Amino acid sequence: MLTIGIILLYISGWLLIRAVYRDASWMETVGFAFPIGLFVTTLLMWLADWMGLRLTPVLLLSLNVLMTVAGGWVCRHQLQRSLKEYRFHFTLNLNNLLWLLLLALVIYAEASNFLKTVYFPVYDRDSLAGFDTIGFIAAQEHTYRGMSIFDGDYMPQIHQAGSYISYMPMLQLSYAYVYILGAATSKLVPALFFAGFMLGFYGLMRRVTCATASIVGVLGMLMTPEMLSFSSLSNTNVVHACLASAGLLYVCQWYPSHRFEQLMLGCLLLAANCWMRAEGIIFVATALVLVALRGYGQFRQLGRKGIEWKLLLLPLAALLPTLLFQVYAQVEGLTSESILITRPFWDAVKFGDMCSGAWFLSITSTYYGWTFHLFLLVVVLNFILFKKGKATLYVAGALLLAFVLYFVLLYHINYIWDTLDHVMNFSAKRFLFCYVPIAWYYIVSNGIVGQLFHQLDSHINFRRTEV
Repeated sequence: MLTIGIILLYISGWLLIRAVYRDASWMETVGFAFPIGLFVTTLLMWLADWMGLRLTPVLLLSLNVLMTVAGGWVCRHQLQRSLKEYRFHFTLNLNNLLWLLLLALVIYAEASNFLKTVYFPVYDRDSLAGFDTIGFIAAQEHTYRGMSIFDGDYMPQIHQAGSYISYMPMLQLSYAYVYILGAATSKLVPALFFAGFMLGFYGLMRRVTCATASIVGVLGMLMTPEMLSFSSLSNTNVVHACLASAGLLYVCQWYPSHRFEQLMLGCLLLAANCWMRAEGIIFVATALVLVALRGYGQFRQLGRKGIEWKLLLLPLAALLPTLLFQVYAQVEGLTSESILITRPFWDAVKFGDMCSGAWFLSITSTYYGWTFHLFLLVVVLNFILFKKGKATLYVAGALLLAFVLYFVLLYHINYIWDTLDHVMNFSAKRFLFCYVPIAWYYIVSNGIVGQLFHQLDSHINFRRTEV
């Protein structure tokens, strides 16, 4: 049942991506099929549980079959056309030894990481205290909202500030999904998530740069020390980073091309990012700013008739999972003590501590290697030395805006369950994984560095073979 369930997740996710973005490459489609399939499946599981249905293997597989049939029906014309015109071709750069070497390094590193992830049991504190345990109990009791662990009489501390009861449920329901279908451990979920993201991220970069630059970006992101380490754990940080960064990058690709399908897929991934962690709203806010700026640019060029303000509805729709879950939590009593400060205030000490903490996290190479150092260097080089680089600063601007918004959010949190220093050194450190893929995307594809990679790629590729 587990094998069938995983296959159906891939098929339904693949069909949904094809329905949203029919020109997506096979790398993007296969890479993001598992996350998208899991996102929609967990949404349906949550709705079914809210309706009072028991989370059983029959229900889960039935939901997957319905998703697959619905996706096939939406894509029926596209699938028929593809079958009639089907011709498989793959371009292999036999003479690009650098690309082959880097590909071998990526495969070796990710294969080792994948095997490590699925081999070792869950052992990190956050997963044992929350994510994996909640998923396991939900699978045993066939319910999420009615779990014994959410009973205040059974666990009085469950409604305290910072409790796992208030976390967005995508990862917990993902673990419940594999446990219900017979898995012995939940580690298959983060393993497939991260492996798929490697392929999807490469496909994303191939749209804007050459093969050598793309594989360098994948390797740089993969070898980020702390991110690689946490990718083998069962907590939310790396899987959320995959969704948030991919969603924002698709919106960044839409910005100059204005291809509606890219914005659609980006907002779908951003909706999944919100379903994974509540802080994901900052990436939706960044996408809203990009769409608004695009609309303002149209206003200046074409006048009022050229503005497509209705496009703002797409990133706004990405907030629906968060809003629906807040309603659900209030109705079902699955709430915890609020930690948000909603009134305007000024705390100079707190602001100073946050700024120093953000600076420390940005410059330390222990956590993120040279990612952010190279990112800032390329931004400066593009802005000062390479005029064409200024036209692509929206990618860097999106990263910096999302970075600032995250620390603004942290500033408005009342740390009654923990200390600010602890949050900065642990939670904030892990949340910055979201910015690592965006930084590498910008480093290898924009301005002077992007042109250098293109020149290198043209010199080391002498022959192309169609396979």
